[in-house]
Amino acid sequence: MAKAKSRWAERLGVFGDLPTRSLRHSLPLVPSFLEPVLVVGWTTLFFVIARDQRRAVTSNLRAMHPGWGLARGTLGAWRVFLNFAATFADAMRFETGTGGVDWAIDGLDAMEELNSRREGCVVLTAHMGNYDLAAPVFASRFQRTLHTVRAPEREPETQRIRELEIRRREQQYPGFRTHYNTDGSLLGVELARFLSQGDIVAIQGDRVMFDVSPMLVEVEPGLQMRLPKGPLFLARATGSPCYPIFITRDGWRRYRVTVMPELGLPPRRRGDDAEVSRLWARAVYQIARRNWHQWFVFEPLLTRSEPS
Repeated sequence: MAKAKSRWAERLGVFGDLPTRSLRHSLPLVPSFLEPVLVVGWTTLFFVIARDQRRAVTSNLRAMHPGWGLARGTLGAWRVFLNFAATFADAMRFETGTGGVDWAIDGLDAMEELNSRREGCVVLTAHMGNYDLAAPVFASRFQRTLHTVRAPEREPETQRIRELEIRRREQQYPGFRTHYNTDGSLLGVELARFLSQGDIVAIQGDRVMFDVSPMLVEVEPGLQMRLPKGPLFLARATGSPCYPIFITRDGWRRYRVTVMPELGLPPRRRGDDAEVSRLWARAVYQIARRNWHQWFVFEPLLTRSEPS
């Protein structure tokens, strides 16, 4: 009996499927003018429940902004949760056909350059804006397949919901494919093969989860950022050109895609590759700092110490 209760608690928790299912069924019935009330209420509830995530976001923000006290850091964390809830509602509106999304693009020249490259390209992105919504929509702009990578959900019921959503999107957008980073999947080999055949691989370079190998990089004096090694290793091992692309939320169901020029990584060489790690990490950190209120990383990534 205790085990059954624990399982229901997990399904009702932050990573469980029951809150997602209830929102999926209730949101289409909610008039648009009441949606902000629902989003604020949902945010406040999960902000209270998600203690570890709340503390991690607060810690990251206070490391990023050393002048912030605990109160300001906690308020900033609530704003991050609020933006996350808003993007979640936008995605569900889009998924259920009860609301559209407007897009703006900065960096059209860089996007056209990326699209015209014959070799495979790596897209470096971060957990911001609405990555899950933007990737399949903009895959149709490229004349080759766009592969995205994501971590599996922590709860199996939630994972089944996500897989159904993704398969529907793949049917709607034939040039879009999603791959899960799981133990024993040899995903790196698969991604390298996609790059060798001229495809585009989009990877989020800012989240260390499960058994992913991390690297510590100093992004500004005294501030270290903990990032996964895999995305950078893939770009270096294949020699593929890398373009940073970030999605931010401009307002009510409005998003902006910022396409940056190719990230000029120095040629590979023996020994220390710290210069490349710093270039890679700063590309992520600079956009995250400018848009800290919608940087949706709920694990501790930033630590501040004495400058090295």
